[in-house]
Amino acid sequence: MKILTIHADFIEFEAKKKAFSAAEEGVEKGKRVRVEECLVVFSAVEKKDEENVAAVLQKYLQEIKNISQQVNAKTLVLYPYAHLSSTLSDPKVAEDFLKNAEQKLRAEKYTVFRAPFGWYKSFTISCKGHPLSELSRQFSAEETLSLKKEGKDEPFVFDEKKLRNDEKVLLTSALLVGKAVKNLHPTAEVTALGFYHNQAYVDVAGTEIHMDEVASVEAQACSELSRHFPIEKIAVQQITNALQKSMVQDIGKSAVGYSIDGMKVVPLYKDPFVGLDKVKALKILNQSKVYWKNNANNTQLTRVYVVGFDAAGKLEEFLKKKGEAESRSHLKIGKEMGLFVNSELVGPGLPLLAPKGMIIREEIISYLWELHKDKGYQKVWTPHIAKEQLYKTSGHWDKFGDELFKVKGKTDNFILKPMNCPHHMQIFDSFSFSYRDLPVRYFEPATIYRDEKSGQLLGLSRVRAITQDDGHLFCRVSQIKQEVAAIVSVIREFYSTLGMDKEYWVSLSVRGGDKSKYLGSDDVWEIAESSLEEAAKENKLNYKRIEGEAAFYGPKLDFLFKDSLGREWQLATIQCDFNLPERFNLGYMNEESKKERPVVIHRAISGSLERFMSVLIEHFAGKFPLWLSPVQMKIVTVNDRNIDFAKSVVKLLREQNIRVELDDRTESVGRKVRDAQLERANYIVTVGDKEVEKKVLAVRDREGAVKFDVSVQKFVTEVVEEVRERRL
Repeated sequence: MKILTIHADFIEFEAKKKAFSAAEEGVEKGKRVRVEECLVVFSAVEKKDEENVAAVLQKYLQEIKNISQQVNAKTLVLYPYAHLSSTLSDPKVAEDFLKNAEQKLRAEKYTVFRAPFGWYKSFTISCKGHPLSELSRQFSAEETLSLKKEGKDEPFVFDEKKLRNDEKVLLTSALLVGKAVKNLHPTAEVTALGFYHNQAYVDVAGTEIHMDEVASVEAQACSELSRHFPIEKIAVQQITNALQKSMVQDIGKSAVGYSIDGMKVVPLYKDPFVGLDKVKALKILNQSKVYWKNNANNTQLTRVYVVGFDAAGKLEEFLKKKGEAESRSHLKIGKEMGLFVNSELVGPGLPLLAPKGMIIREEIISYLWELHKDKGYQKVWTPHIAKEQLYKTSGHWDKFGDELFKVKGKTDNFILKPMNCPHHMQIFDSFSFSYRDLPVRYFEPATIYRDEKSGQLLGLSRVRAITQDDGHLFCRVSQIKQEVAAIVSVIREFYSTLGMDKEYWVSLSVRGGDKSKYLGSDDVWEIAESSLEEAAKENKLNYKRIEGEAAFYGPKLDFLFKDSLGREWQLATIQCDFNLPERFNLGYMNEESKKERPVVIHRAISGSLERFMSVLIEHFAGKFPLWLSPVQMKIVTVNDRNIDFAKSVVKLLREQNIRVELDDRTESVGRKVRDAQLERANYIVTVGDKEVEKKVLAVRDREGAVKFDVSVQKFVTEVVEEVRERRL
């Protein structure tokens, strides 16, 4: 099955004549049909789909529903389009398929139009032109049948942290939305409540919420606010719903039930709600499908995302910021600037960097190495695959489970690497080091691979090929503090250069009360934790000590930065690891010529380069500082007489490694300038007869300020200096 979906302002189509004698009957020849504000689904049923039509139909319907939700389209046009495939199914099978799809979608309250099957048709379509306007999909019965692969339940875990008031307002708002769904669909069951970034969500079993119901659910939830139902604690023995009872079993003695007007829930937090009078505004933002306990073999649930506030004005402020964030979407800007592309043939979650996107990536990597090369780091390189045993030894085999990509060789079984650490352990272990050689520091921006769930993939933010600016240090426990201080200095300089260092905080993640969960002796943990905390104090980091958040192999410092819209991202990290040296039996010779275990410090400055690029694109809204910008300047000519002089300026700039493009099209200067602004060029240089005569330039910056009669050499010198200093 192949489909091409287009989110359209309108489509008009007209049946001209039958393509074959068995074409659909009852079609009015020459009648022109126009459908406004719709999702057009060009569809081709293929020969192989006949093996399991029901399975393909199920996948077809799910894809349409998913895409229609993404673009908020309530009207659908099913358009048979034979040109999508060269291996079409029997016409009768395809016609019945589309009629069946139409019927099922109408039953789910979509407005559905279907273009006639087996007719030559003319059509006119107007595409909306946003990043999700045009999507193609290909799927088969085999793929559909294999969706429910072997998976593992992720048990619910109770979070002991004390919630802030705004977090309680969010959870209370999600609770009210769950109650509203149950009021409208009495057979529905509310299961889990949780947080997603600055939103809350509620998971609901036993019903689907259609797009045209969202407003009703939201209105119903808001009406609950005025009723002031109490939210009361109840004994967990009163929980009768099977899914909620499973939650209670996972949580254990920490489980507490709550009831609001007879509806029961089991929150994952202590004291999670506020009184309904404290919630002044709420809004449903989105919905999606999830699986119970994140296992595709389990029941599918509807997840509704909600925001709530203790003042109506805060909702207005949130929606304003949300609108600005959407205009800064890295998906939107990436398409406009030609930074990256996604290919169905390559696969989801595997974005391809176009030349302009690669410029940004290379500049980031180059700067990261510049910050490390004088601090004792050495570059290494490791292959993308390794034998299974490496990851069984390291523990990643158990940690990542079915997220691992397995590769079958002629004699051995391999894994696409999910982390670089085990490879770096092997490099260290292949040399003989003494205490005098430590610390040993390796640096490698390398790509790792994890089979993330398809529903979680998004642009550059969540991918299956993840490039980490990875570094591993092998040192003594006594050296932890000095190494952390050096890494902190790199982190500070990196984010300061990007203007992202104004508001950030650091999570000092240490052990919780149950020490059996962690590897290593108490004395080593105490030294590591105190070393990290002393380094945080001495470097005047804005840190919070968070108990129970340490990795099982050691404590860590996670750096959380805010972008220009105030959104928080965990990017840089410093982690102490006692686990891998033990697993790989690493050692160095101490002063007494005895083997001693090193500590491994994992550190990443940007984290995932793909995710960091998505943050960076949205932080700058595509208007990168000069040193990062793919097109640093555009030179536009007024007429053909100016081209030779313009080319001489281009040559001078390129000799200084400035990324410059010449626009000598026979267009108006105004049009050329507007196009350059859309490309977000830092400088737009206009060359006309006056500039040629005087051998000067007219230079416009991003703010629109124009300087005339600028000396060519002076301009080149100033631009080179701006790049060298990496000015914002």
